[in-house]
Amino acid sequence: MNSFKALAILAGGYAMTASPLAAQDAAAPAPQMTEAAAVQQAVDLGSKIYSYDQAAWHGTDAMLEDLPGARKNGIAGWIVNEVAGGWETVFFRLAGEGYEAVWAGVYDGKKVIRAATYAPGERALTPAETALVTATQLARSQRVQGCSAKPFNTVVFPTGRPDGGFYAYLLTPQEKVGEIPFGGHHRFEIVAGQIKASRKFTNSCLTMASLAADGKRPEALSISHLLDPVPTEIHVFSVYVAGLPVYVLTASNKTAWAVEVSGGKPRIRRVE
Repeated sequence: MNSFKALAILAGGYAMTASPLAAQDAAAPAPQMTEAAAVQQAVDLGSKIYSYDQAAWHGTDAMLEDLPGARKNGIAGWIVNEVAGGWETVFFRLAGEGYEAVWAGVYDGKKVIRAATYAPGERALTPAETALVTATQLARSQRVQGCSAKPFNTVVFPTGRPDGGFYAYLLTPQEKVGEIPFGGHHRFEIVAGQIKASRKFTNSCLTMASLAADGKRPEALSISHLLDPVPTEIHVFSVYVAGLPVYVLTASNKTAWAVEVSGGKPRIRRVE
């Protein structure tokens, strides 16, 4: 099954086409960190978003093959854990006052390499997994601008900070091959079940074509960005989704950046 359709089934279930150089419409305060730190954060988080998102998509397809009657099994949602050898997608159901796993599969970056189906009472979610569920539900309850009639895709993972918080992303889904949504993405920082900080990544909906009308692919995409002095994790994530470099012009410092994957690793560099 198509991954987008599969996720839509479980989630409850593009916008305008951009010119080659597209602009957003207002500036935001610069992040309180050095330029180098902001660039590294964008690289790290963008790569992580993509890995977790891919794990959810591939895990959904694998789960539906094993459990075609997913709703009959009482599945209420999913979370993704980073584990040895990859990312584990866990589909869960309500169990008393908590949750228990129904199915779990580990994605290694290419495919689901192992999976298990659980009987009632066999695998309760751990406190850490339950915290992921809570953070996901809190993010999904927020009323923010999306750029699709379909539900947001969600990606949630620990920030790695001592406070035990999470980054939770609401991502406008890619509805068609060759159309990359740059608008309608949001990040929340959640600590102890409360939203500590939030941000949007654009001020309006924006979709860019990675395929021309004749089916040919451009060499790169280009976009202007007004909300930060450096590219963000969404630009890095979009490089993976598009399979193309993205050139970003940050308006506040009039700097051009190349966001790309080189040697299998994401990077952001100034364009001289």
